[in-house]
Amino acid sequence: MWRTPEELLEIGLRRSRVVMINEAHDGLKRCIRTRQIGQRILLTAHKAGVRHLAMEALSPFFVDEANRTRQLPEVKIGMGYLHQPDMRAFMQAALDLGWTLIPYEINFQEYPLNYPLSMEYTNFREEKQAKNLVQALQDLPSDTQLLVWCGNGHPTKVAVKDWLPMGYQFKQLSGIDPFVIDQTSTVKSFQCSPEQQQQSEQFLKQFASELVRKSGTAGFLREEAPASFFQSTEGADAFLVSLLNDLE
Repeated sequence: MWRTPEELLEIGLRRSRVVMINEAHDGLKRCIRTRQIGQRILLTAHKAGVRHLAMEALSPFFVDEANRTRQLPEVKIGMGYLHQPDMRAFMQAALDLGWTLIPYEINFQEYPLNYPLSMEYTNFREEKQAKNLVQALQDLPSDTQLLVWCGNGHPTKVAVKDWLPMGYQFKQLSGIDPFVIDQTSTVKSFQCSPEQQQQSEQFLKQFASELVRKSGTAGFLREEAPASFFQSTEGADAFLVSLLNDLE
């Protein structure tokens, strides 16, 4: 049942030309492990022919310079994720492989965030992200493979009540069924109730020895999910769980 991140990525790239994988963050706090896994799987993706990385955190001005110079621009602390060393190491590793970075986030200057966030705005943002990804694919050769790096629940492939996630809208707009790898299910205090947190801890305790043998992080396909897995499997194709779950 237990597969490495690399094995799940290889399966994903055989099933779809678009693989989406998420990181866990809450404001500027993030689970560094999720980004380290992202950096770790780049070589596997490269060997499979991937040369393009679309990232939610990117902005056009940042990407233009990075792709041109093959070096990340210096940014101020206020630039959030783009200033964090783990994110910068991940992006630079892709550039060092000769990859092209692609931004797809909504233009926040044109459409400022409104607090508290309304579902209308949330779904609009998800739609803009999906449309930007579709446009990016249309600008590339039709056989181009794309690795998409998302935040939190954006790659979810099903509607969740009134929420229409980017992954769901991308599938509707593009006709492409992306292969989605979720990394967030065991992250501590991540949008879950105390009961869900307890279920997560019990699940990890049950499989701790297997995870230790896999260097702390491993996963499974949706169809291979253990009966004791506590999360709905409808929105993703594979799940990575870990013993490394702190937000910092």
